[in-house]
Amino acid sequence: MKRIACIGGGLILWLAILSAIPAMGTGNTAPANPPAGADAPGPDTPAPMSDIHDILPPLSVGMDAPWLVPVLLALAAVALLAATWWLWKKRKKDRDIETIVPELPPEMTAIRALDRISDVRRLDGKTFYFRLSAILRKYVFGRFTVGAPEMTTEEFLPCIDGLGLDNDLAQRLRRLCRAMDPVKFGGDPVVEKQMETDLFFAREFVRKTTPGADAENSTESRIPIKALPAG
Repeated sequence: MKRIACIGGGLILWLAILSAIPAMGTGNTAPANPPAGADAPGPDTPAPMSDIHDILPPLSVGMDAPWLVPVLLALAAVALLAATWWLWKKRKKDRDIETIVPELPPEMTAIRALDRISDVRRLDGKTFYFRLSAILRKYVFGRFTVGAPEMTTEEFLPCIDGLGLDNDLAQRLRRLCRAMDPVKFGGDPVVEKQMETDLFFAREFVRKTTPGADAENSTESRIPIKALPAG
């Protein structure tokens, strides 16, 4: 396409050069004849000079083709349209290319988000519990397909019974959900130690509800422990 555009530009330049050359007509090379009524020269009159003539007019050179201008303009227009079409196709193709990023599993997403709030000393209690609540609810949505992010606490608490959690884990999750609301919406004070404890439980909740966690725990429990020799 760039080559077509260059050809069109060259044709336009050639057209400008041809247009700058003025049209020239052919001149008359015959000597001027004396007037018809002039008297004939006498015997003592010198003969007129016949070897000196007027300067001939310039001769016309180049092509005189009236069809050349519209042809050159048409070629330039075609080159311009081709370049425009090529650029449009290229931009459209670039927009259609999508980078496909594989979606992370819910537990990995949750652990990474928990790592970002692990330094509880840099966060106030309200900000910390807003983020912790959002992380847990998003994880529950990804793991159990429960619309926890859009639910209020009173709407979410009854759904915990349908998650298939063991009794202790379910009770601790309910207790944490109830304890977060006064800090989130009421601005109740909270100590850093409690924030660290709740962060630890959130990690434990994600770990215990990840598929395959029960098998790992049961395997670890079956590993024989060597008895220490009697002292």
